[in-house]
Amino acid sequence: MALISFPSIINPSSLSFGLQGSAQSFVSEFTGSSQYVRLPAARWYGTANWNNLSGDDFENLKVFMAQLEGPFNTFAFGDISKDTSASELPATVVLENNAQVAAHSTSFTVARSSGESSSSITGTKVAFKKGDYFHVISAVGQELKLITADLNLTGNSGTGTLNFAPALRGILAANSNLTRHAPRGIMRLSNNDQTSWDIAPPVIGQFGFSFLESY
Repeated sequence: MALISFPSIINPSSLSFGLQGSAQSFVSEFTGSSQYVRLPAARWYGTANWNNLSGDDFENLKVFMAQLEGPFNTFAFGDISKDTSASELPATVVLENNAQVAAHSTSFTVARSSGESSSSITGTKVAFKKGDYFHVISAVGQELKLITADLNLTGNSGTGTLNFAPALRGILAANSNLTRHAPRGIMRLSNNDQTSWDIAPPVIGQFGFSFLESY
């Protein structure tokens, strides 16, 4: 199994992206009451479609799909609608957490990166916004997370609690980097029957695939 680099091509014409929960239930045969247990196995899934591929974009995506060999190999992918650049991030961006975080956690304390120039930061600023994503490298690999509450930091040395979903699968080491510009999870194709494409005159490619997070 190998991690195949996703090609640099135009964005999909449409993208479906979501989170598949992992809860188990027990229903009593005597009372009919139910109990639910959350398991740390929620995973991202989705479908990407292109209806306007041509030239190198079309050829590069064909090669990428062939290299995946169905669900055997993996690739980094995510909700590209939330990608940002360094210039778009606020001055108070937090890049590191300050202590080891246990598996199954849904929050941790964060502090400014020591490499961040913050001498001119004053007052309270929104460092993370709910609905945005980040990824971290835990003991079990790269994990994509959704921020579930705004995080405000005050002044040049503020810290705060970052809340996210789904829960961490593995232990997160102290001072781990948080990647926000193009956060990605590690995905694989959902089945073996997706390496095909349609061609319409004048050689416009139509392509799509569905995927599940790999762990």
